[in-house]
Amino acid sequence: MFAACGTTFKQQTLYDEFLEPEKSEEVSSQIIYEDGAGTMWNSLFECGDFKIVKDIFYAGNSSIKISWDKGKGCEWIGFGNSYSNWGPSDLTQYRNKKALSFYVRTQQKVAGAIPIVLGLEDFAGGGTYLFTDTKKYLYGLQIDTTWKQIIVPMWHFPIDPNDGRNDGVDPTAIKQLKFQLEGAGSFYLDEIKLIDFSETEYQKMLADVEAMKPKGNINQIVYREGNLENDTWGYGEKFCHELQEINDTTGNTVISWNFKVENCEWAKWAINWNNWYQVNFRGIEKDAMLQFKLKTVNMAEFNIAIEDFAGHYSQLYSSFSVDVGETNWTTINIPLKDFQLEEKGFRLDQIKQIVFIGKTSGTVYLDDIKIMDGWKF
Repeated sequence: MFAACGTTFKQQTLYDEFLEPEKSEEVSSQIIYEDGAGTMWNSLFECGDFKIVKDIFYAGNSSIKISWDKGKGCEWIGFGNSYSNWGPSDLTQYRNKKALSFYVRTQQKVAGAIPIVLGLEDFAGGGTYLFTDTKKYLYGLQIDTTWKQIIVPMWHFPIDPNDGRNDGVDPTAIKQLKFQLEGAGSFYLDEIKLIDFSETEYQKMLADVEAMKPKGNINQIVYREGNLENDTWGYGEKFCHELQEINDTTGNTVISWNFKVENCEWAKWAINWNNWYQVNFRGIEKDAMLQFKLKTVNMAEFNIAIEDFAGHYSQLYSSFSVDVGETNWTTINIPLKDFQLEEKGFRLDQIKQIVFIGKTSGTVYLDDIKIMDGWKF
């Protein structure tokens, strides 16, 4: 009918293109707490106190002041928030390139750790959980009344269904991040958010923290005259050996070790020179050496080992023997690097003892055992 009347239609565009709204996700959706932004909740009941304060903060004009003591009888206490405006967030999309970052300080004193279990919860109630281990995640050595950053790589959250820390989480539909409080603590928290972070940056952070740790003294007296009984195990007369302090022909106090190895498996002893607390070799293991004076009788041979409090053990199998009789001393220098402590995973600030192991029966005299700068020789 319209055609018969000569009517024509003007062309109109009903759909041109769909313009997505500008995404603010790169900023706003990454924030868990920043100056009170967001919809943070907390459940501390009678076991703690959670408040936003204006007098102390790392950035902006406020921070979270939180104190708790789970020992007062609460089954679960904590707080949390969404970082995606309570929409589902796909952890797999950013897990290998993001980290949780927040700043923390104590309210008073010093804390070596912060007892918080982090949880990523999905919309079905499943979760993945990770303890905030300050040895792995604190950018510093301890938490005190100055602000320190904690950085937890998101790839450390377990998503393997066989991992006991994974409670059936759906990593494609994360709802929120929860802070599960354990033990007791009193802290300020600020600037809780996800940040761009890589494995390279994480390894650099660990290296930076390692460099912050105190180095050992390159000059340490190992054998302290008059203290051998307290500084060693294996002292005295045993089935396989006799270890004691004696005065030599010049009146000098030295170590006398008389041992037999035939039908014996325990001709050995060890010494610690810090009252059986940890000895620090960090930062000196490449430059320092173990030095001692030695006399042997009847071609007595022995090996030397170093052990840390974590159970790492490194023995030199080049037997030490200098058959110079009872009157002449010789000086032995052994670079600490020969023990390959770092390569073998030693806790360099937790050295426990130096061990002497008898190999060929005889008598050994030792004196002036020390750790010293190897560059001097």
